[in-house]
Amino acid sequence: MAAEHQAPSILGFPHRPEWGPAAHRKALAGHLRRCRDHAGLAPRQAARCIDASESTISRMENGLATMKPTEVERLLDLYGVIEHAERQRIAALVHEAAKPEAWQEHSQTAPAALRPLLAMEPAARRIISYEPQLVPGWLQTEEYAKIVVRAVHPTWSPQQVAERVALRTQRIEMLRRASNPPVLLAVMDSEVFRRRVGTPGTMYRQIRHLLTLHEELRYQLHLQIAPLSVGAAGAIGHPIVHMRFFASEYLPDMVYLEQYEGAVYREKPSESERYQAILNNLCGVASPPDQTRSLLEEGLAAWAALAQEPP
Repeated sequence: MAAEHQAPSILGFPHRPEWGPAAHRKALAGHLRRCRDHAGLAPRQAARCIDASESTISRMENGLATMKPTEVERLLDLYGVIEHAERQRIAALVHEAAKPEAWQEHSQTAPAALRPLLAMEPAARRIISYEPQLVPGWLQTEEYAKIVVRAVHPTWSPQQVAERVALRTQRIEMLRRASNPPVLLAVMDSEVFRRRVGTPGTMYRQIRHLLTLHEELRYQLHLQIAPLSVGAAGAIGHPIVHMRFFASEYLPDMVYLEQYEGAVYREKPSESERYQAILNNLCGVASPPDQTRSLLEEGLAAWAALAQEPP
């Protein structure tokens, strides 16, 4: 049978709880769409099968709706998916996709624009981050994060601030997990280390924290610093995160573009490839990774003098 006539398979996407519900839901959504296409059925026919609307099918096939096991089983019957192994794997993915997202514990303070990033980053194989203004959220100390959150949300209660800080600082734990942790390549503008956030002591402790992480997570965390001399390559002006996933044939690359009051996501291959090229160029002109420690130590010494701390 020609490859183009072979039934789509989900067996290449493993059941990995540490990747989070969103990754399982997105992989399953794409698979259901491919199964429907392979069966030669229109969305309205699938909708009729489960007594739903075409918009419900669209949401299911884009990973935006909760999938009920009985509905998925009826769709699989309609699409002619009869292989036991396929249906077992799909059932496992449906079960995983229904679990709460990690950010839901902090749903009152987790910004809606950030939730897709928070939901998908545990499934990332490689994350590239560019930050022109602040230390990236994964790498912030609680002290630094509290000041940043308070600056953006001056009317929040101490409890709300604490919840957002906890959500932000716990993200680093995915780099410490035992099973296939992501690799994070974080590029920061050199001005991040000159821009005072809090007291000189706050900056001193933040840079010391980066040095500790740089040593502790040497295989999972790679830091680069982009000096002003990079010119136009570093004149992006807003944070960018590019994620590539495990089982990438089921999960397309995702790009997160942060804005002051929201975010934009890009998943079309042409768009994600364009931002990949921008970040690759920036990594190429930033200071090499083997210079990062000495640059951080220079920043630490400068803030130590102001904070009257030992360098």
